[in-house]
Amino acid sequence: MKPAGNEIGKMLKERRLARGLSMKAVGDKAGISATEVFRIETGERIRSSTPILLAVGEALGISNDEMLRLAGYKTDDEISPIEKAFPDMKTEKQQETVKKIVDGLARNSNRPDSDYDELVKQMEMFLNYAEKKRDSEKS
Repeated sequence: MKPAGNEIGKMLKERRLARGLSMKAVGDKAGISATEVFRIETGERIRSSTPILLAVGEALGISNDEMLRLAGYKTDDEISPIEKAFPDMKTEKQQETVKKIVDGLARNSNRPDSDYDELVKQMEMFLNYAEKKRDSEKS
């Protein structure tokens, strides 16, 4: 089942613009020309190959499963609950981490609310630390 009209092209263009990327930047990341990105976005290229769609999706931070769903190659029933709840978690490692966190929370659902507040604080501290570490390694 393919999406109607040029839904996928419009969505890809919206995602590209939201990320502040040019067609050339997306094309370079995906290994295709800016002209090909234009053709996909405008619907001039109706049937892009799966590898090209996946490469464009990756360049825009869209998981392979989400791209396959958007392109009509995969149904909503074939997408895991984790992917549905966290569509921006595109890598296998990210999805695995979210699943472990959700599983841990499910096994410990009898905790007081204050424990969950502490968990959020700890997670925010870790993410801030990781971002600062990454920034210092770039310098």
